[in-house]
Amino acid sequence: MPHRAVTLAALLLVSATAAAEGPDEATLRLKQRLAQLAGQRLGGRLSYAVMDLKTGALLAAHAEDRPAPVASCVKLVTSSTALALLGPEFRIKTVLYAARRDGGVVEGDLHLKGFGDPTLREGHLWRMVQDLYDLGVREVRGGVVVDDTHFDRHLLAPLFRSNRTDRHYRAPIGAVSINENGVSVRVVPGPAPGQPASVILQPRSRYLKLVNRVRTVGPRRRSFIDVKTKGAGDATLVIVSGRVRTGYASKWVRRRIEHPSLLAGYTLLDLLAERGIKVAQERVRRGATPAGVRPVATRYSPPLAVLVRHMNKVSSNFVAEQLLKVIGAEVSGPPGSAAKGLKAVAQHLAGAGVPPGSYLMLNGSGLYKSNRFTAAQLVRLLRAAHLDFRYGQELASSLAVAGVDGTLGHRLARTGAKRLIRAKTGTLANVISLAGYAGTASGKGLLAFAILASELPSSRLLAARHRADEMARAMVAYLER
Repeated sequence: MPHRAVTLAALLLVSATAAAEGPDEATLRLKQRLAQLAGQRLGGRLSYAVMDLKTGALLAAHAEDRPAPVASCVKLVTSSTALALLGPEFRIKTVLYAARRDGGVVEGDLHLKGFGDPTLREGHLWRMVQDLYDLGVREVRGGVVVDDTHFDRHLLAPLFRSNRTDRHYRAPIGAVSINENGVSVRVVPGPAPGQPASVILQPRSRYLKLVNRVRTVGPRRRSFIDVKTKGAGDATLVIVSGRVRTGYASKWVRRRIEHPSLLAGYTLLDLLAERGIKVAQERVRRGATPAGVRPVATRYSPPLAVLVRHMNKVSSNFVAEQLLKVIGAEVSGPPGSAAKGLKAVAQHLAGAGVPPGSYLMLNGSGLYKSNRFTAAQLVRLLRAAHLDFRYGQELASSLAVAGVDGTLGHRLARTGAKRLIRAKTGTLANVISLAGYAGTASGKGLLAFAILASELPSSRLLAARHRADEMARAMVAYLER
């Protein structure tokens, strides 16, 4: 037989063997591999579900109907609800209103009204001030009034009061918020040992009261910096202590602030003064915007798809809680509240096959073990999004990419699963979760998966994370068979 015929016969034999093996054998191997990984003791409880997105069939599962803490994987619920109900193109505005203007003079107050934009920064307020200046305004005979009535008065998300930390991941929320309601702190050593160090705060605002207790030491001494924030009346104290050696390359440290509307209001007041616009009253007030005032500057957030991408890539609790109230305000009317947002979430989940009463969700971020779902429920939600062309692609693109970016940037980077896993991660004390999509470069098949590990000893968290990664690799191997 000619060589070419032999080669063709060999190929036919391989193909026939693969066909004889069939998809059932491959699925059986996937089940066995996942069961093997799940069976290696971690000291906690593990559940998982893997779904074929084309057929909706569960290919592999264990304890998939057992509710478990999902940590930040609940952001999949928050983001899919926002995208489905508001649309990926939805934008959130912030408006500066002025009372009657007479030439270059505003006779009354300036009113800063927010609608929950989580991306508003000091620079955006500066652009609004510039717009006011370009209109010819040089004097405001009233003051600055911040209108945060689009949200309710609860500045902390549900369960956030259970912890008193000043870390930025526990930032307050508000309809008018800038810089994610946090202060960035950077310490710069003095020119010589014994001289005071400089402390830089962003945003620059009289609302922030700095207490600088940092001293400069010699180059052979070790640097140590401690940053704390706490409310003090209508201000937030920023207390910085420790020591820095000469030549110290400082990094920014983030901490929460206490009063979102006052931070925004006093930052606006300072920017007005910097631009040369005089304001008669130097005390910022809070209040509803009256009828008859006119907008003089408006800022729109990036599209919701961009906000969700930021939220899921870096797992921002602040953006998640802001969006939950935005959802509530848009669906049920202002003021937005967590309760209204969760009601809208329940409607969305019911449409995805997750009925009310079958899960527990108390906030939008997943902080403090406030949310319990099953692995099967998460994969059903992911499939519902995948099948809805109106927003499913935006949800998928918002997730961290294995070995590339976000919270998966350093995971699976040196494996065949790099770029082939898009997922949301979750971590709490004694909890590890991973949920998202597994695919191939050729587009051959697509899976939704959820892996939930809870009640873990603190010493086994890293091992549980590695175990979840190995399970994700097994899914990619199954697709690429």
